[in-house]
Amino acid sequence: MKALRTFQPLVTLIGLVTLLIVLVTVVRAISARAGFLVERQVVFLVWLAGLLIAGAVFAWVVRRSMRREASRSDLLLMTVTVLALASPLALAFLQHPAP
Repeated sequence: MKALRTFQPLVTLIGLVTLLIVLVTVVRAISARAGFLVERQVVFLVWLAGLLIAGAVFAWVVRRSMRREASRSDLLLMTVTVLALASPLALAFLQHPAP
């Protein structure tokens, strides 16, 4: 059971991402008949709200798990989680270099 508790932030992150993708897909399918400009705004607002809520939930889970136990394996898995979050950001920065 302790090993499962160690993976809790990473599993939560994967679950939140999956839930947000499914939610945006459903919203996009529902708003498709309204026209491109309306659909784009609705999808943007759902993404924005979903990311804010997912960020708050993820921060709460990480804070709770770090308060429970701060062992070496927990810190290693937190590092893996941070790298999983930072790698898409690093790729985005590489595509748009500074002038």
